[in-house]
Amino acid sequence: DAQLEASLFQSRIDDLIQDSIVNSSQCGGSTCNQARNIGKARHRGIELSLQQRWGERGQFGANYSWLDRDNLQNPAVRLTNSPRQRVFAYAQWAWSPRWRTVVGGEAEQGRIVPVSASGKTAFLQLHGYARFDAKLVWAPRQGLEIEAGGRNLGDRWYELSDGFPMPGRSWFANVSYRF
Repeated sequence: DAQLEASLFQSRIDDLIQDSIVNSSQCGGSTCNQARNIGKARHRGIELSLQQRWGERGQFGANYSWLDRDNLQNPAVRLTNSPRQRVFAYAQWAWSPRWRTVVGGEAEQGRIVPVSASGKTAFLQLHGYARFDAKLVWAPRQGLEIEAGGRNLGDRWYELSDGFPMPGRSWFANVSYRF
């Protein structure tokens, strides 16, 4: 069983709100983030998705998104905080009815963020990144799952906002019970 989906989209927005950096002495520093109406914008893109089963035990999924954003009101003000391209993929293998392994990864590039440059808003394109996660899941009885795994297993440095790095490698253990 395979399922492939494709979507094309375009949106025209009259009042786009996005974060801007503004001068301020009220926030404990010289600048603050402020949500501002920047006016008319157009978003267009494509999304592709694939889901594939491997027999009784395996499953694979992937998603790719491409986004093109234009500021129609003032092209000098860049549109921020979303990647130009993003990929997500996962694979799952059931070793038995009670045990399964799930691995996944994501990557993006083309994210532009606002930064302060001498009290004025400037724009910075962040470096792209790729990260990988994995977990082992045990289901000892119906409705109960115990899982352990790691996130960002390559311990790669990345950020979604300038100056605020995302966590490095981390480990977790979770227990969930569904009624």
